[in-house]
Amino acid sequence: MRPPRRQPDGTVVYTCTGDHDGAGAHTWSVAPAVVEAPATRTPGARRSSAAPRSSANAEDTAIDELLEPLLACVKPGEPFVEYGVVEYRFRLARPELFVAHVRERGHVMLGARRGPGSASTARFAKALARLERSGALVVVKGPGTGAWRHDQSIGYWARPPRPSGPLLTWSMYCATQGRSAEWTDADRALFDT
Repeated sequence: MRPPRRQPDGTVVYTCTGDHDGAGAHTWSVAPAVVEAPATRTPGARRSSAAPRSSANAEDTAIDELLEPLLACVKPGEPFVEYGVVEYRFRLARPELFVAHVRERGHVMLGARRGPGSASTARFAKALARLERSGALVVVKGPGTGAWRHDQSIGYWARPPRPSGPLLTWSMYCATQGRSAEWTDADRALFDT
């Protein structure tokens, strides 16, 4: 399988490079309407057994396309890096993909509520957790710093083998980059395009 790719119209394209009975690679896509965030269920409401479960599949699709780009943002040989560092690198490396997910799910940087609904928690962190379960990453928990200080138990990510030594916090990383550890107008301007 090649990593899924989001097209400019929002469609997510998958390609299996297998032989498929001599027919070669197989490509298919998921329409943007299917990739939208799932609707909220009313407490006590029951799902009809005949109803499609596309919202869960849509979230899986959204997370699938994040695996390779987020893995590339955790550098081999580094210490554990705070989640904010990973997300910032992702935003710089793949701004169009970052913006697409934040437009669908929101972000605390833009005033979205914290919690399971934002792109950071609903998608980016879930993709990192999936990479950890697969053995591609290792994680420890620590306090959030700077713009992430609201999270008292945030993930710090690294490539195996498990590094020893101090953690690289978001605040420390920002100091080395000459940028504020808080979100800035320049950060928010990415969404004005």
